[in-house]
Amino acid sequence: MTDGSASVGGLLKAGFSRMGAAQASCWGALVVAIALTVSTNILPPGLRLPAVLLAAVIAQGALFRHAFGRASGLKGLRWGRDEWRLLGAHLMVLGLFLLIGSILLIVIGAIALGVARVSAPQLDASSAQAWRDALANAGPAGLVAGLAPLAALAILIWLGLRLSFMAPATVAESGVRVLSAFPLTRGKVPALLVPGILGLPMAASLIHGFAPPQGVVFTAGSATIAYLLLAPAWSGALAHLYRQSAVTQDA
Repeated sequence: MTDGSASVGGLLKAGFSRMGAAQASCWGALVVAIALTVSTNILPPGLRLPAVLLAAVIAQGALFRHAFGRASGLKGLRWGRDEWRLLGAHLMVLGLFLLIGSILLIVIGAIALGVARVSAPQLDASSAQAWRDALANAGPAGLVAGLAPLAALAILIWLGLRLSFMAPATVAESGVRVLSAFPLTRGKVPALLVPGILGLPMAASLIHGFAPPQGVVFTAGSATIAYLLLAPAWSGALAHLYRQSAVTQDA
C-alpha cells in the first residue's frame, strides 16, 4: 500500500484536498441526506429503510458526479438516471449481503449446534445457560465455535471492500455496476481500507433504517459527520482509486 498515490497518504490527500470543493458544490444534496436520516425518528418503521437508502443515493450521486466533473444539479440536488441506477445498485448489494449473511448465520448456527451437542448430548436448546456451559466445556472445538462469528464478520468486511467501486463505477460508466465492478478491486483491499474507514459513518447511518429511533440530536450529529464532513473526503479518495484501477485494467 505504498505505490505512489495509492498509498495511505496519497489517498488521504486525494480525499481531503477535494473535500471543500465537494462540499461547496454538493451541500444541497448533503443537507437533504442529513434531513432524510433525521426523519427516521418520526417515520413509521416501514419507511425508515427507504429514507436512509434515498439519503445515501442522493449524496453519492451528487458527490460522484462532482468527482467525475459532471453537472451536479442545484448544489448537487437532483434525481435523475444516476440516482435510479445507484438505487438499483444499492438494492442489489443489500440483497447480496442479506443472502450471504443468511448463509453465514446458518453455518455459524450449525457449527455451534454441532459443538454443543458433542459436548452436551442432552443439551436443552431453549436454555441460554445450557448453551454457554456446553460451549465452555467443549475444549478446542468451543474455540472454533467462538471464532466462527469473527470469521463471518471478516468475510462480510472483505466483501464490502471488494464492492467499494459500486457507486463510482455506476456513476462513471452510466450503468448499474455491482459484480461487474468486482474485478477492479482485485489486489486493492488494503488500499480500500482508507476510503472504507472514511465511509464507515455513512454506512453506519444506514442502521437508522433498522434500529429504533435514536433521538433527533444524536441522529443529526452522526448524519452531519457522515455526510457533510466525511462523505466528500470518502468520495474523493474512492474516485481517485477507481480512476487508477480503471486505467490499469484498460492498459
